[in-house]
Amino acid sequence: MTSADVVQALTSVCDNHGMARQFEFADSEISRIHRTAEGCSIEFSAALVTERQGSDTQQGYSNGLRLLLNPCPPAIADQAQAFGLLTSGWLQRGLQRLSVLPVPSDYQAEALSLHLQFANGLQMQLSGSSLRCEASEQARQVEVLAC
Repeated sequence: MTSADVVQALTSVCDNHGMARQFEFADSEISRIHRTAEGCSIEFSAALVTERQGSDTQQGYSNGLRLLLNPCPPAIADQAQAFGLLTSGWLQRGLQRLSVLPVPSDYQAEALSLHLQFANGLQMQLSGSSLRCEASEQARQVEVLAC
C-alpha cells in the first residue's frame, strides 16, 4: 500500500455527519488496558481526534475511544502501570507504521504490532492478528483550547 493509498483510506472513512475522523496516538491518554471476551481492550480517557469537514479541521479529545486487539497477548494481565499520557504510539502492519488511525477502522494481518510509549517511560509492544479502532455512541468530544 502506497502513502497515497493510506491518505485515500483516511479521507474516505467518515462518521454519520460526513466528517473524516482520525485518531492520533501521541498526546492521547489511556485509562486502562485489560482482557475482555472480545480481546485486549485499550480504553482512552482522552483520545486526540481530528475531524475534517470540507476545508474545516477541528481537533479535540474524545472520552469514548477504544482499540481492540485480538487475540489478547498471553502476557497481558490487567496492566497496573499501563495508563496515562502517550508520548507516541503506532500500529505496525508489515512495512506500514501508522501513528494515525481512521475512526472507525479495522486492520487484519498475520502479524500486527501495537507500540505504546507512555510519558512515565513505560514502553509496551502488543502483538495480534486484528485491531479495531472504535468510538462508543456515548463518546463526548472536547475542543483543544491550547494556544
